Amino acid sequence: MSFEEFYMKNQKKILIVPILIFILSIIILGSQLATKGYIIDRDVTLKGGISATIHSNQEINLDDLESQLRSEFPNSDFSVRQLSAFGSKENIGIVIEATDLTSKQIREFIENNLETVDISIQEMGSGLGSSFLTETITAILIAFVLIIIVILIAFRKFIPSLAIILSLILDLTATLAIISILGVKISSAGIAAFLMVIGYSIDTDILLTTRLIKRKMGTKYERLKGAFNTGMLMTITTLTALTIGYFVTNSLILKQMFSIILIALVIDIISTWMMNAPILLNHLKKHETQENI
Repeated sequence: MSFEEFYMKNQKKILIVPILIFILSIIILGSQLATKGYIIDRDVTLKGGISATIHSNQEINLDDLESQLRSEFPNSDFSVRQLSAFGSKENIGIVIEATDLTSKQIREFIENNLETVDISIQEMGSGLGSSFLTETITAILIAFVLIIIVILIAFRKFIPSLAIILSLILDLTATLAIISILGVKISSAGIAAFLMVIGYSIDTDILLTTRLIKRKMGTKYERLKGAFNTGMLMTITTLTALTIGYFVTNSLILKQMFSIILIALVIDIISTWMMNAPILLNHLKKHETQENI
């Protein structure tokens, strides 16, 4: 079966996949909000709390240390991770992140339980974390609104513009749902990654819409195939670069950013070529029918 025949015969069936993903994402996010009171968990940079960096010559079992912390401070939330030297896997210490604790409490615990060489403790107030989260969410919403305005001005047609907007919404909601399922505690870097997701999301959608709506050379299926080849090359190149970066870097901040963008790019393949493309083809088909009447 040729590329053209596949899309002609299965346009409505193809749309089922992104629709199901969107419904499932809303269910997951709604369930998370109803049971836990939030859509996605936050780390100390957004929630507020203590971040203690500990350099030690002692071999530390992270699971045992986390159990000790939970036993001594049952009402607090903890995250314990190893600290590696940049560009290598050598462990040079650990980082403890905790909420609802004072710097004095965490310092006393560390001094009583670990043989430390150096301790660095940073404290972020809950008000500052919440303020930063509010500002970044506002920035995302403003970016979203401005992108919608630019799309409407650029294409001046409701259905093509709506298809791009729906694709962007699916990318964001599905990525949030997957991050939520994985139990990732999103940081300020993660919020920045979602801002980048908005840009990555509409890249291929604008490419597709421009090729199908504004260009007239060739049949609409030939234009679709050309857009698909170019768009997938762009996406696969980015996926490859980010995957390499994810495994090479030791920075948890970069790992979180890369993982969020990687998830969003995979979802974007579905939203662009299984939702946006069929919507645009159906729009063009109806437009051609009206012109022939």
